[in-house]
Amino acid sequence: MPTDDLIDLCTTIPLWVVVAFRVYHWPTTPGKRAFLATFATLAVGSTLRLSFVEHALVDLTGWHDFAVLPKHLAVMYCCAFLVGWVESVVPPREKEPAWRRWTGVKVRMTTVTVMSIGATVVFPFAAPSITAADGSTDFATPQYGNVAGSIHLTLYLLAMAAALFPSALLFLSVARRTDDRLLKVCMRVMAVGGIAGTIYPAYRISYLVCGFTSLDFPLGPDAFHRGGALLQLATILPVLLGSSVRAVEIVLRAIRHRRSLIALRPLWQELVSVLPPDTVLRHFRTGTSPRDDRQRLRDLYGRLDGRVVEISDACFELLPYIGEDLHRQALVEARAAGLHGADARAAREALCLRVARMRFVDQEDYADRPAGALFTLGHDLQANALWLAQVSRHYTSPRLADAVAALADHKTFQGATA
Repeated sequence: MPTDDLIDLCTTIPLWVVVAFRVYHWPTTPGKRAFLATFATLAVGSTLRLSFVEHALVDLTGWHDFAVLPKHLAVMYCCAFLVGWVESVVPPREKEPAWRRWTGVKVRMTTVTVMSIGATVVFPFAAPSITAADGSTDFATPQYGNVAGSIHLTLYLLAMAAALFPSALLFLSVARRTDDRLLKVCMRVMAVGGIAGTIYPAYRISYLVCGFTSLDFPLGPDAFHRGGALLQLATILPVLLGSSVRAVEIVLRAIRHRRSLIALRPLWQELVSVLPPDTVLRHFRTGTSPRDDRQRLRDLYGRLDGRVVEISDACFELLPYIGEDLHRQALVEARAAGLHGADARAAREALCLRVARMRFVDQEDYADRPAGALFTLGHDLQANALWLAQVSRHYTSPRLADAVAALADHKTFQGATA
């Protein structure tokens, strides 16, 4: 495989992964749609750069350089979409710099459309591409001294520079204005790509200029071709990495939600039966299985939130069965089992819930002196889930079975269903 293809694959494969991820989480806002359009067009353009794809299209159509024009047009529009996306995340201010007027949707789309039409008109008159020493397709080198090819590449490169330079400025504007540390890092990384992308057109155009002057370009054709591929890599990778930090955060959050959903299942499975009949019936009809918890990835946040709410509601139903003496003695039993700190407190809640559920099932009388609120849950779903997962672990722990039997004042105790 040509070296250029290996370099290109370092961006093409991650681009398609990002596109697939964004399509799966279909965008609902203009900014997110611009983001998807940016990376979808860039992924198409990167794919068309691969030699085996170019050769396959030539064999299929019989038209030499069939992939070159759509590749260039895809990149031109990708850069215009990139400006639209980053503009959507710039916190607005009353007084903006004058250059912001040129990043508006009408101006940038009109500019890229005019330049793409001009590049398309002159493209048929450009010199045909050649095969580089490593076997990859080289379109830029043959345009050295060719008027039509140089005009085509100049329009293509200027459209890129006209989008990437303001994009870099917008990235830096976001980094300066936001207090979100993660977003600040994302924007700074992407600004590096924008700056590299501005250098790339200058690099290519300087080569084309030498073709019409007496100046000699300092690099040979092969080195020039390789340098262009590396600059493209330096442009795309930082933009890809910077834009993917949030996606990585979403994936990590989803993993945490999935783990919490699984960890809460034993406690939820025991307590949901004390809820009103319509809730129990709903779970019989559309209930979730352990396999669903492990494999179904949609709406993890909503499912986890529902599970936490139902556990909290079930605890509220069981509160009347938990007296002050039980609450106090449960902590004594937890410490007697060798637990301390947060573990002892979680074990106390678990012991109280197990005893209260037994009394609920046996339809015993309420406690004379109810202990009051059992859980203190906040507004952070993940923090609530982590605490309840700790309670769930102690709820099903065989280590505390004797303590439950003692607290319930039963001679025998059947363990909770795992």
